Amino acid sequence: MPEVIQQVQKRMLVSLAQIAKKIAIKEGDHVALEIRDGGVFIRPVAWHDKSQEYFWSEEWQQKMKQSDEAIKEGKIKTFTNSGDLLKELGEDDADNHSD
Repeated sequence: MPEVIQQVQKRMLVSLAQIAKKIAIKEGDHVALEIRDGGVFIRPVAWHDKSQEYFWSEEWQQKMKQSDEAIKEGKIKTFTNSGDLLKELGEDDADNHSD
């Protein structure tokens, strides 16, 4: 049986709790609302700022995972200045970038 809810203000619907539980929506989550077949379809969606879209790509997430693993394994180096870092990276003019 469909759940009946009440619109209490212009843009607010209340009592979606039972539906939210069934589709695992929690407070603060984002949802997409689609009008179709004479009704409204609600589905949970991920949300992120468009300027950070690259970060959520599969490729970037894999790189983040590799970085996390390297840090946990102690596979890191530290540098006291940018010139030393650039030398490590093989930059030809690293001496011109020393701090």
